[in-house]
Amino acid sequence: MEVDLFGLPVVRRGEGRGRPEHRWTLENSNKVLLAFARGLSLDDAALVVGVSVPTLRKHYFSEVKQQAAAKLRMEMTQLIRLNKAAADGNVTAEKELGRRLEKADLADTADRVANRGRNGAPPRRLGKKEEASAAAHGVTGPYAPRPTPPGLLN
Repeated sequence: MEVDLFGLPVVRRGEGRGRPEHRWTLENSNKVLLAFARGLSLDDAALVVGVSVPTLRKHYFSEVKQQAAAKLRMEMTQLIRLNKAAADGNVTAEKELGRRLEKADLADTADRVANRGRNGAPPRRLGKKEEASAAAHGVTGPYAPRPTPPGLLN
């Protein structure tokens, strides 16, 4: 099978009508997972593979389900590989593993310090309409709403 400059298969015009259906490949699956590990969106991941977003969702649905956890899984996979290499006696891997663990610990400490003093989630901001409604209920003077609704006119 022929591939283009970026390694994507070249689709030749066949005898049948329309474009042939996309086929799932392990290589494209890995591209999608790496795109998600890097933090790319569905649109960007589809662009990397060379398909539309609906086609990406159809053929790579299990990869799309892993989108949120892809970055964390990639980091853990790298740490496991570094740990194995360090256990086998690779000093460089041992130093890199220590550096990455220290960096992660520093990031966790920074998050704890940044969130210190906050009780749970920040208070919910009112939207434009809610703010306008609250301001309307606080009006006093001649334009204030009547304390009781008017009686029937007829």
